[in-house]
Amino acid sequence: MKRYVFAPASNSNDNTGVRYDTRTEDEHWSINTKSADDQYLSTFGLKLVAGRNCYPSDTTREFVVNETFVKKLNLPSPQDVLGKRISIDGGTITAPIVGVVKDFHNYSLHNEIPAICIMPGYEQYVSCSMKINLADTRSVLASFEKIWNGIYPEYFYSYHFLDDRIAEFYEMDNIMLILVEAFAGIAIFIGCLGLYGLVSFMALRRTKEIGVRKVLGANIGNILWLFGKEFSRLLLIAFVIAAPIAGYSMHRYLQDFKYRIEIGAGIFVLAILFTFLIAALTVGYRSVRSALANPVRSLRSE
Repeated sequence: MKRYVFAPASNSNDNTGVRYDTRTEDEHWSINTKSADDQYLSTFGLKLVAGRNCYPSDTTREFVVNETFVKKLNLPSPQDVLGKRISIDGGTITAPIVGVVKDFHNYSLHNEIPAICIMPGYEQYVSCSMKINLADTRSVLASFEKIWNGIYPEYFYSYHFLDDRIAEFYEMDNIMLILVEAFAGIAIFIGCLGLYGLVSFMALRRTKEIGVRKVLGANIGNILWLFGKEFSRLLLIAFVIAAPIAGYSMHRYLQDFKYRIEIGAGIFVLAILFTFLIAALTVGYRSVRSALANPVRSLRSE
């Protein structure tokens, strides 16, 4: 049975001071410690970039650190820490570094990747992790519960999925996204109503003009362009006003993430294209009705 304290990405992380090799003082930064056996790396797909994994052990005799640990020491290569001894927990645990793993996120993308140290330590194990076939989840979990209760009857059995724990990191972000989508949908709907009302008002005012143009040979495309060019100007003015505000708001929101995408011009191009598409559907329906109206009736209207 594979047993671990915490998964690589977890809200529960232990931090402590660290002293490297022959240095006389602790580093001015802390290290995130994870007690785990020799199956931890393979179970969670963590990749070694230098050295090897810890050998099977029930006590801390070796350390595996991450790339950030090497960077914080200002060393040029992960190879430089192999074989060096570090002390943690106030010097109560001292052992050599035998491997360096590729950086992984142990918190959400809101947080910077810290220096991480993975080490065996049987007395710290309080949970276990396993890979299962999701097609047979119910029977596997039932079997595992039976095994757990047989070996650890004094401990309460409970389980969770890693992806659910990771989703908890972004619970507030998802709530915010739902609210933004809901209010954006309401705003778009109200905007479309206003746009439809405006084009209806324009069509009513220009009823005779449309009739004269049709009598003189204007086709449906000419009539549609009559309305389209007016609203195109309005949409461009609205976009010029709204785009900087939206860009600034998105930029401020992304500042809460240590690891984030950059906002490029492409997203604004898509925004204006969708804006024109929605406006075209809204305006086009009413414009086509005006374009298809009988010009004789249009000219008789007062």
